[in-house]
Amino acid sequence: MTDRVAAGVPDIELADYQRAFRTVLRHPLISSRYPDAAALPLVRRWSTQLRADLAAALGYRLELTASSARLIRTIDDLDSRRPARTRSGRVFDRRRYAYLALVLAALGRAGIQVTLSELADVVAADANRIARLGLDTGRGPHRAAFVDVVTWLEERGALRLADGSARAWADDPGRAEALYDIDRDVALAVHRPGRVLNHLGSVTGLLARDVAAGRDSGRRDAGQRARRALVEQPVVLVEEVDAGVRNVLRTSAIIADVTRLTGCAVERRAEGLALIDTAGLAERRFPASGTVAQAALLLLGALADRVADVDDAPLPLHIAPPRSEVRDALAAEIDRGRPVGDLLVEFAGERGTPAQPQAGGTGSGTDAEGDTDVVPTGRPLVGDGWLAATMAELVTSYSRAFGAEWRADPPRLLAAALDVLAAHRFVEPVPGGVLVLPLVGRYRNVVVRMRPRRSAGGPSLFDPEDLA
Repeated sequence: MTDRVAAGVPDIELADYQRAFRTVLRHPLISSRYPDAAALPLVRRWSTQLRADLAAALGYRLELTASSARLIRTIDDLDSRRPARTRSGRVFDRRRYAYLALVLAALGRAGIQVTLSELADVVAADANRIARLGLDTGRGPHRAAFVDVVTWLEERGALRLADGSARAWADDPGRAEALYDIDRDVALAVHRPGRVLNHLGSVTGLLARDVAAGRDSGRRDAGQRARRALVEQPVVLVEEVDAGVRNVLRTSAIIADVTRLTGCAVERRAEGLALIDTAGLAERRFPASGTVAQAALLLLGALADRVADVDDAPLPLHIAPPRSEVRDALAAEIDRGRPVGDLLVEFAGERGTPAQPQAGGTGSGTDAEGDTDVVPTGRPLVGDGWLAATMAELVTSYSRAFGAEWRADPPRLLAAALDVLAAHRFVEPVPGGVLVLPLVGRYRNVVVRMRPRRSAGGPSLFDPEDLA
């Protein structure tokens, strides 16, 4: 594969191509204004090579229209690390996701322009027919959720504000209005499922995938799944993948492929591989600025020291829940919020219970190469009490670095910091505490250097580069 990826790219232009490749992975939907004005021309310039490499290396499809580029991913596992977020960074809740689906449906029936109040009326007519949803423009929380969705679409270029203000409408819909131009290409590109959703009995049906029979097809599929895992996940642990993917992870070719495509280094350890994101490939970077990220970094260093501390009592070892169990729990949560009234049951059949995704869980049996299962390793369990006490100490020791609202609520800061660490696969939350995963070892003996704050709104007291 190495002699084929980026094969038509001169070495002098490789960095520019890698930037285009990272942009497509980081932003599956690109428009003339999102994520910035330079992104779409960059992708268009390299579109032929991008299409070839994305298809061959990852099994993805890149579609381009007059005003958008859309990456159609092959989904190996459910992933909660990439939620839609409001402009302020708040994660979309069920109401906002439901409004997003209804707004997209309404835009598909609209002309070239629409006012915010007209759009709200159309969405309300649909939402009010759905039990426990509804849209009442007389209620502030409903208006705020609706405007969050419209703003999200505006940021991505599906809507363009021609006049007025959505925020003013949210404050007082009787006295304010907003007019939007509709970019139909972008609006249609926002939601591109790989299957017709009405035919699915469960969200796991999106993971079903037919692989052609044959040894070569199996190896090609395993290679694509291995590369997908490496570019999509914070870390790929060998005990969490099947034997076919494990064989690919052992080769040097996968490191050469992914490094040449992304420009990022791949680090191999006994437990697995990690793509070291030095170019902004991931949505949530770590280390990063901000109180929560700084607290997470400090907590990570404390966790690494606790695991390695030979003078303290050894931590109990527990097996992390299989990825299949984590996936099934997430699928059940999603399915509980799925409307079933219009489900085409006659087409659902076995599509609602697809074959077990190969990349989502530990392998079983023996593959064609004779590789047997990897026995799951026990991970150190750090209890809730230790975590709470450690965070309280960190807040006391580094109080000048944390915002007042976080200093006043250490338990909330702890929960937010653990969410960051779990998202990057440093820890696995379990009842009673967290399991410390191997990636924590990379931050052992971390050193944080304090810097004086210039002003109340000045720079962070921590610098992510201050790692020894």
